[in-house]
Amino acid sequence: MSEEGRDRALWDDAGVLDGAISGSPRFSVTGGGTRLRVEYRVAGEGVAELNYAPTGQEGEEEVGVDEPHLPWSKEVVMRGPIAIPVLGVTLDEDGGRAELVVLVDGRESARVTVTGRSATGICIADPLP
Repeated sequence: MSEEGRDRALWDDAGVLDGAISGSPRFSVTGGGTRLRVEYRVAGEGVAELNYAPTGQEGEEEVGVDEPHLPWSKEVVMRGPIAIPVLGVTLDEDGGRAELVVLVDGRESARVTVTGRSATGICIADPLP
């Protein structure tokens, strides 16, 4: 096996991380008990593009929406060990203002306001209560 293939095989096994931090307990990235009802909201003007994490599954890509009609909202159910709600916007070249809100299980978990020309804002919600 090539060195690159060996390195890749090692990182595909979460067990190789055991003890990476002195005294760390064994953990698993293969869990799946997490289930979050997430609502993404964007209000304002001048949003050129928005992106959001749809389900929290490993290997998935964010979903992009070009020139969304505002106010915009989307509800998703996220499952899995990497279910982290992420919402981002990019304002257009002429500028604008947007407020991003992420609700997790009906409670506001994160809020970000972004203003300016071609400005970018990212709202990352803590999935834990």
